[in-house]
Amino acid sequence: MENKMNEFTEYWYHQTLGLRVKIKAHLHSEQSKYQKIDVYETEGIGKLLTLNGKTMVSEIDEFIYHEIMAHVPCAVARKNSKVLIIGGGDGGVVREFAKHNDVQSIDLVEIDDRVIEISKKYFPQCTSALGDPRVKIHARDGAEFIKERKNYYDIIIVDSTDPEDFALGLFTEKFYREISEALTSEGIMMAQTENPILDEFEIKKFYDNLRAVFPVVESFSAPIIIYPGVYWSFAFASKCFHGTDLNPDSTKKNKLKQIEKDCRWYNSNWHIGTFALSNLHRKQVGM
Repeated sequence: MENKMNEFTEYWYHQTLGLRVKIKAHLHSEQSKYQKIDVYETEGIGKLLTLNGKTMVSEIDEFIYHEIMAHVPCAVARKNSKVLIIGGGDGGVVREFAKHNDVQSIDLVEIDDRVIEISKKYFPQCTSALGDPRVKIHARDGAEFIKERKNYYDIIIVDSTDPEDFALGLFTEKFYREISEALTSEGIMMAQTENPILDEFEIKKFYDNLRAVFPVVESFSAPIIIYPGVYWSFAFASKCFHGTDLNPDSTKKNKLKQIEKDCRWYNSNWHIGTFALSNLHRKQVGM
């Protein structure tokens, strides 16, 4: 919510905590078919995108989320020719996958095409790869799109908003089962899974749903400044590989090392270490 002319505040954890940001300018505001979309120029975190009053992307930390969502599964996958991203209309995850020359196709399925168009205008650093010929944009419901693909994708990323409203269906066992069916026999999926310390959405349910479908389900974390509590968790689910089973192929490892040089957050040492969880994190996700 914008509570003063020069401030934006998002309240979370049952409206008992919040993030307050000083605003220089309110750059854009509209009600799309699906949600309220706003863009702010802020004092401390650069441009900020919010959906229904919730922080989604900021210039100060977008690279963390986007780098790990792409490079973690790519570092593990033995094959990553075909990639599907559900959500992620800001384009940041696409940008990072596009750095891998062995990725042959990227399907971006974003239910609200206005998020894509607004991001192109205000976050061009995120949308820079949307024009890549390997990228196909589908303005559709990801839960419906996934039903049409069987044994097709090597990697699927669920870059969703919180498990509320139209995004609630992206956290169910039924949806995860459809993802599994769309993945190849060595397929990997990843999803954001909220803050395990505050645990406003009972994230163990997400992991229980994943465990009902995938033989390998793990969790890791990264700091995202604009998300509730800063500490953010991610699910890694696979039909055969663990999150720390980095591809041993020397050619692939060398390519990843080259990509790492341009990353601001991701590297393979961090990758291995982030899967070592605290006792609290393990308990919250049921491990």
